[in-house]
Amino acid sequence: MTAAPPPATAAPPRLQIEQSLEQLLQTLLELGICASDVQESALESSPNGVASGVPGGLIGRKAQQTIEQLGRLHAQKDLVANVNIPIEVINFVDQGKNPHMHTKNFIERLSGENMYTNGILSAVSDYRDLLRAQMGEAFPDLADALSTPGAHSAPAPSVPATNGSHSSTAVPGPSGLNGEVKMEDAR
Repeated sequence: MTAAPPPATAAPPRLQIEQSLEQLLQTLLELGICASDVQESALESSPNGVASGVPGGLIGRKAQQTIEQLGRLHAQKDLVANVNIPIEVINFVDQGKNPHMHTKNFIERLSGENMYTNGILSAVSDYRDLLRAQMGEAFPDLADALSTPGAHSAPAPSVPATNGSHSSTAVPGPSGLNGEVKMEDAR
């Protein structure tokens, strides 16, 4: 005896669950319609009706389909055991709201935070440019070093001694960030 060959392409677990849920929802909808509008042909006692021979008639058949689909859904529970669902989504469903509202609210919140962050970055960039321009006007000797935005290792200008007692000279070596240079007091 040979075993039956496996299906050529098995659907991903999430898709299987979604299909089972869609079938269950369709059956529940049909059950609700049957319960609200009972036709003579839907009764089990009607000969040659759509539900002849089924206990409970068409409503009984739909109830049986619902039970079978719930059983299939229960059997598929292990396929999605490691899926994390945000508690907010579960709360939306419990409140009878569309769970897509959680996604919409999340995207809107992220968009607002992104605009706020971009505003801060823009303000800092504008302030840096203004500071660079003002520093260039206040210290013309540094104007060349300040005008190049990527100048992190600008050479330090030599500062002559003003009172003859102290003079500062640049110490050779690696420069710090933003053109910082270590200065040593030569006495």
